[in-house]
Amino acid sequence: MAASRCRDLDRTDERVLRYLLESGADYPALIAGNTGLHVAHVERRLETLAETGLVEPVSDEVVYRATERGSERYHASDATPVSE
Repeated sequence: MAASRCRDLDRTDERVLRYLLESGADYPALIAGNTGLHVAHVERRLETLAETGLVEPVSDEVVYRATERGSERYHASDATPVSE
């Protein structure tokens, strides 16, 4: 099931990945604030993205960054910029 979720990025996943690719790494609350998304939704999506290997926690403080695989998947999705 994780593989199918990996292929099907939704708009939130694209926004989160784009933000992490641009910023490097950040806390879920800051990701949410800087993308205009709700914190709880971002936290759930980060957990799913981490399960599929597209992001990874950076520290015990739960700071995430995009992985190389996440970068490749984002760029392969033909993602269009989402206004913030």
